[in-house]
Amino acid sequence: MTGRGATPDTILSLFAAEGARFNARNLSTAAHRVAKFGGGIRTRVRRDRRATALADACRMRAREFDAQNLANTAWGFAKAGIEAPLLFGTIADETLRRLDDFNPQNLANTAWAFATARVEADRLFRAIASIALARLDDFNPQALANTSWAFATNKARSPRLFAAIANAATSRVGEFKTQELANTAWAFATAGYKKEARLFDAIAATARPRLRDFKVRELANVLWAFATLGVDAPAFFEAIADAARLRLGEFYARDISITVWAFATAGVEARHLFDAVAKAAPRPRLVDGFESRDLATTAWAFAKARVDAPRFLDEIADVARSRLDEFNAHDLAKTAWALATAAVDAPRLYAAIVEAVVGSRRLRDLSARDLANISWAFATVGVQAPRLFDEIARAVRSRLRSFDSSALAAAAWAFACADSKDPDVFLDLLVASEQENNIHALDDRGLSQLYLVTLHFRLEWPGRLSRRGRLEDLFERAYQRTQNDRPSELHREVAAALDRVGWAHVLEHRTTEGLSLDMAQLETKRAVEVDGPARFLRGANRWVENGPLRLKSRLLLRLGWDVARVPFFEWCALHGQGEQDAYVRAKLGIE
Repeated sequence: MTGRGATPDTILSLFAAEGARFNARNLSTAAHRVAKFGGGIRTRVRRDRRATALADACRMRAREFDAQNLANTAWGFAKAGIEAPLLFGTIADETLRRLDDFNPQNLANTAWAFATARVEADRLFRAIASIALARLDDFNPQALANTSWAFATNKARSPRLFAAIANAATSRVGEFKTQELANTAWAFATAGYKKEARLFDAIAATARPRLRDFKVRELANVLWAFATLGVDAPAFFEAIADAARLRLGEFYARDISITVWAFATAGVEARHLFDAVAKAAPRPRLVDGFESRDLATTAWAFAKARVDAPRFLDEIADVARSRLDEFNAHDLAKTAWALATAAVDAPRLYAAIVEAVVGSRRLRDLSARDLANISWAFATVGVQAPRLFDEIARAVRSRLRSFDSSALAAAAWAFACADSKDPDVFLDLLVASEQENNIHALDDRGLSQLYLVTLHFRLEWPGRLSRRGRLEDLFERAYQRTQNDRPSELHREVAAALDRVGWAHVLEHRTTEGLSLDMAQLETKRAVEVDGPARFLRGANRWVENGPLRLKSRLLLRLGWDVARVPFFEWCALHGQGEQDAYVRAKLGIE
C-alpha cells in the first residue's frame, strides 16, 4: 500500500491497477484511508466507480478479514458515505460469526459505522449490546460515546446497555472530550432515556468550565439534549448562553435555531442571547441562511420565550413568504402560531399560507395539534380566511378523536373568533370538549376559551344548545379568574377625563354574561374600553386590532352594548387634560 499521506485518488488508482494482489489487510486499509478526506474529495469518492469496485472486492474477501479488518472496512465506507448495502450485509454476518474476537474499539466502531450508513441490522445490534454489557469496563470514553450514539441513531432499543453506559460514563465523565460529552448527551435524549439524572448532572458539571473548548454544534447538541429530556439545569444553561453570545459569529443557522429552541423549551430566560441573535440578523442577512425548519423553529422559540424582537420576526416572515414551498405542513403551522403569538402583523405571509394550504396535500398532512394551532393563529391575528376555515372544519370533523383537550378548546375558540357560520363544527367541538376526561385536563385558559365559544354559539344560534348547566358555570368561573380587575394608570387617566366631561360611569363592570367593561354607563348600556398593546398586532407603521379584541367587540355588540374604544397609542399621543377631554367628548359624541 502507499504511504499514509496518499490521496483517495492515489489509493483507488492503485487498487484499480493492482487490486488482484491486495490481501484482506490491504483492502480494509484502503477502505479506511479513503474515508479520511472531507469536503469535495469525499463527494467525488462517493461517486467513483472504483470505490464501488473496492466494496465488491471487500465483500468477496470478507471471510479472510479479521475483526480489526471488518471494523475498519465498515468504518471507512460509512465515513466516506459510500453506499454499499451488500458489503454491510456481509460484514454484519461475519461480525456475528466472530463477535468474540472484537475488542471494545472494534465493537464501538462497527456499531457507529452501521448507524452512520443507516443500515438496519437488528440482530447485529442486539449481539453487540449483549457482548458490550459484559465488557463495558474496558470501553474508553470514545467507545462509550460512539456506542450510545450508534444505538440511538439506529433506533436500537437496549435499556440495559444505556443504563450501564450511564453508570460507566458518570464515573469517568471527566475523561470525555467535548465531542464525546455532546454525543453522549444527544444519544440519551434521542433514545428517550429520562432517568439518567446523575449522568446529566455530571455532564453539566464537567462541561461548564470547558465551554470555550466546545464547538458550536456541540454546544447546540448538549442544549438540545438537556431541553428534550427536561433536565433542570438553569445555571448550566445560563453559562452556555454567555458563551454562545460571545461566539455567535461561529454559529450556523441550524445551531442558532437549536440553541434558541432549547432555551425556550427549557423555560430558561436568556434575553441577552436572544437579543444578540436578533441584532445579528441583518449582518449579513442571517435568516437567508435558514432552512424552512430553522425559520419555523426560531420563530417558535422567540414567541415561546416572549422575547420582543419585531424587526427580526418581520424578517423571518418575509423570508418565509418567499420560500413557502419549502415548508412542510407542520412547519407552516408552527410558523403561523409563532408569529401570531408574537403579535406580528404579516398579512402577506398569512395570505400566502392560505394559498399554500387550501386544496393542497399539506392540509391532510397537518396533525390535530397543527390544525388547532393554525386555526388559532389565523383567529388570533384576525385575518379573514373563510376558505381555510371551511377546509379545517372538514378536517376537524373527520379526525375529532385525535384532538386532545387543549386542541379541542383552541380550535373551537378559533372558529368563534373567526365568526364561523358553521354551527355543526361548533357542536362537534363542544360535545367532544365536554367529555369528562377532556374537561378535567383543561386549565383555566382552555375553560375560558370554551366559555367564549358557548356564549358566541348561544348568540349566533339561539335555541340550539340545551339550557345552561354546570359546565357553562365552570367555564365562566374559569374565565373570571383569567380577567384582571385592577385598573391600570391608563384606565384611571381615561376615567378621570370622563369624570371631567360629566360622563357618569362605573369602573370594571361585569355584564350579566360575565364580560368585563372598563367603564360602563348601565342605564344607557354604553361603555368605554381602553385597549392596551396586548390587544393589537404590531406592524411596521401601524397597530392592528387582533382577533380576541374583535371577538369581544362582536359579543358586546350582540348583547346590546354601545362601546367606544380608546386605543393606547391614540391616548398616549394626547398632550394635557384639554386634549384628553376633547378626545373623550368626540368618542362619546358629547357636545
